[in-house]
Amino acid sequence: MKNIIGEIVASQTAKLQTGQSYGYITIETPAKEHLRLKVGAHTKYDTLERGDKVEIKYSKLGNTDILSAKEILKQS
Repeated sequence: MKNIIGEIVASQTAKLQTGQSYGYITIETPAKEHLRLKVGAHTKYDTLERGDKVEIKYSKLGNTDILSAKEILKQS
């Protein structure tokens, strides 16, 4: 599992009846790199709002190149 810090610059998520959000977020790192991460049933998060600074724990989804967020923590 890897960690990264950045700012959410895009959030395409939908909230289901269970209250859980699914979709993708894009973050911009301090080095101006953009990463797209999947948000799913197993993602714990403080925020998915655009403009929020976050620390994300993530890993690759199986044998794919999809990055799956495991935990999204809002930075102050």
